[in-house]
Amino acid sequence: MAQAQAQRLDALRIDRSAHPRRRHGRRWLLWGALAVVLALVVGSLVVGRAPSVRVAEVREARPGEQQTELSAAGFVSSRRRSIIAPQVAGRLVEVAVDEGDAVKKGQVLARLDDRDARVTAARARAELQAAEQRLLAARATGTRARSDLARAERLAQAQVITRASLEESQALAQASSAEEMAASAQLTAARRAVEAAELQLSHTVVRAPFPGTVVRKLADEGAVLAPAALEQENIGGIVELVDLGALEVEAEVSEEQLPRIEVGQPALIFLDAYPDRTFAGKVRSIRPAIDRSKATADVNVEFDEIPPGVLPDMGSRVAFLKEELPPEALTKKDGALRVPASAVVPSEGQSVVWVVQDGRLKRQPVQVGEKVGDEVALAQGPKPGTQVVVSPDERLRTGRKVKVLTEGG
Repeated sequence: MAQAQAQRLDALRIDRSAHPRRRHGRRWLLWGALAVVLALVVGSLVVGRAPSVRVAEVREARPGEQQTELSAAGFVSSRRRSIIAPQVAGRLVEVAVDEGDAVKKGQVLARLDDRDARVTAARARAELQAAEQRLLAARATGTRARSDLARAERLAQAQVITRASLEESQALAQASSAEEMAASAQLTAARRAVEAAELQLSHTVVRAPFPGTVVRKLADEGAVLAPAALEQENIGGIVELVDLGALEVEAEVSEEQLPRIEVGQPALIFLDAYPDRTFAGKVRSIRPAIDRSKATADVNVEFDEIPPGVLPDMGSRVAFLKEELPPEALTKKDGALRVPASAVVPSEGQSVVWVVQDGRLKRQPVQVGEKVGDEVALAQGPKPGTQVVVSPDERLRTGRKVKVLTEGG
């Protein structure tokens, strides 16, 4: 009876060992759903992110561009530009010029502490005086020894003195001549020592090696300077001096275009700081070396007349002309527009540019003219100042929002 009752109770007992598996299964299902939702959100953010595009502005043609053989970018430089540093080590006690000052050749720029140099120069002059006195004494001794020798020779001929006395007089004369020569050499050395000491003293005064303008002040009073190292041009520098009367433009020309340029070729110079002005110039020199990393050569273009306000390192562009232009042509424009050649791409059988308006893309057909350097002329296209995408790719779509990067930025 009791055994039967126990069996009935066992049949009614709930088996809880299966429930944990059911709860674990539901938990993994929930985590899987959350992972799918998160992946969808991240994917939508990545797909919807605005791509970055580099842009340039459509510009009007500059004067003389129809006669342009090729163009190249560059910057203003000077044929005479130097970091002025002392020739000797020392503590800077005075800087006599400031940035923007015009200086003449030989003008004092700075002074170093010269106390040690003055002591050295004074000691050298004292040694020079001693050497002069030694030479005077040696000459007097030599004169007397030669006189004694002459008298001894006369007495020896008269057989008044012995042969030994004559030889002694001859030895003294020879020794006096040697002392005189040594004293003369010491005097020459002392003079050179004075020259060296005075030269070192003069080096404590730093002077302008050429007329120019101080464009940078590199050190102040109290600085301890050493002669500039060749590997690090600013070490020990006091000021940077530039000859503003020797300004020119240094343009980088690709090596395949180099045969189209020759010395004396007319050119037009356009400065970023003065976008509405055009300056005439000509090729002064072509540097006989190629930059391996960029495959370019430097071409130096001098101004016909250096305009006021032009400064070193200003950005510029040079148009190398097929022939020289009359002065009135510098104010004319041919009406064509210019864009980087990489901005124009083929699409559906026509040439187009991608225009950026209000942060969104717009595809616009253009009519392309001749190529000039790394730009192309547009007979028909967007108005000047319009931003166009440089080197567009397949990600671009009409109406898509983009992040703008200016050319070179």
